Amino acid sequence: MKKTLPIITFLFIFTLHLPAQTVTHIDPATLTELEKSCVEDEPLKAAQNAMAQTDGKVVSQNWEKIAGVDPYFSIRLKDQKITDQKSTGRCWMFSGLNIVRPSVTSRLNCRDIELSQAYLYFYEKLEKANLFLNAVIETRKQLYTERSVENLMKQVVQDGQNWHGFTALVKKYGVVPKDVMPETHSASNSAHVIHVLSLRLKQAAMKIRSESSDKKIAEIKMQALKDVYRILVINFGTPPKEFTWRYMTAEDKLSPLKTYTPQQFYRDAIGDELDDYYPLYSVPTLAFNKKFEIDLNRIISDQPNLYFVNCDLAVLKDVARKSVEDSNAVWFGCDVGQESNWDKGLMTPGIYDLKSLYGIDFTMTRKELFETYSSIPTHNMVFTGIDIVNGKVKKWLVENSWGDSKGKNGYFIMMDEWFDLYVQEVVVHRKYIPKDVMDAFKLKATTLPAWDPMMERVK
Repeated sequence: MKKTLPIITFLFIFTLHLPAQTVTHIDPATLTELEKSCVEDEPLKAAQNAMAQTDGKVVSQNWEKIAGVDPYFSIRLKDQKITDQKSTGRCWMFSGLNIVRPSVTSRLNCRDIELSQAYLYFYEKLEKANLFLNAVIETRKQLYTERSVENLMKQVVQDGQNWHGFTALVKKYGVVPKDVMPETHSASNSAHVIHVLSLRLKQAAMKIRSESSDKKIAEIKMQALKDVYRILVINFGTPPKEFTWRYMTAEDKLSPLKTYTPQQFYRDAIGDELDDYYPLYSVPTLAFNKKFEIDLNRIISDQPNLYFVNCDLAVLKDVARKSVEDSNAVWFGCDVGQESNWDKGLMTPGIYDLKSLYGIDFTMTRKELFETYSSIPTHNMVFTGIDIVNGKVKKWLVENSWGDSKGKNGYFIMMDEWFDLYVQEVVVHRKYIPKDVMDAFKLKATTLPAWDPMMERVK
């Protein structure tokens, strides 16, 4: 007995420190435990009946979050006519053009103006086709199973881009009023034209990958670009080299007819002010106060990739607030599908009460959302107002590009707590950016791969 007791005591203590066994397989015992844990009580039956007949977003909609939202803002910039990107991923372009509209109306002394998105869309697809073919030539000796080639073949000329892509495009090709090059069905519904362009470009890619002669490769590329141009003309129309245009002034007088090139119109209507705007991101999985770029994330081949300085979220909020207070709208990117009601135009955490529906807490922090690939920038819009209560921003006014049937006549209300979780990027004039952040733009950028989650470009 004297020897047995210490051994038993040791085994008991050792057992207490063994880790709990993790379930590997759903065996009968595990299945029984799961079944017992799901008690079919009245709350479960009520939820089950509702979900059998109604969409989960309708059932879980939190009425307390929706009812009684104050629609007023202490600072609200002048409303513009709401634009509509329709069934395309052109939010980055629409938001960029919406940012410059006040400047255009001021410089030209005209009424509210909308610039042609179809015109820029034409050249965006042409430039992306060229960028794709260049990348195919550079990677033609790599196996098609390598990730760089796989990613390339999946992207081709898909919709979506960023601020740098927008500014590079307008500076190279200029802009035209929308009535000079209006929307076509294909410009407003991009699935077909993207499909056709992708087929032709992938066909050319396979020929390039199997060819060893530089001369032949150059010929294959040029013929592909000629075909791309033809496809774009058929779908979008021929972009003007020059145009004659006039407009109603702010005093309701008709301006004289004037002939412009798109580049001249850009210089007259916008000038060089876009050069002073910089993108700030807040990605909690990357180091702060550092400069990053994403490989192949651009439109024009000889222009830089998307680059940005990654900052603490408080910096993004501060510069955005200062810009709006100074009557300058703010281009921004966010994960618009998260906790937002598009019809009511409300973006607020908890708008869908999943905890009450399922009895489970689904909350994740901003960092956890990034680490699990649960949140990325999916849409660009424009801040045009803020509501300041007791010195703090309570909510943000958002100008969207989904037409005036969504939200409140096209405008959305974003609660500040939603910003905390789902806004990833803002673009503001350099005068609002702290000196240490501007200094970081002078540094050499760390390059992120083309398949980085941030490459899932906003649409």
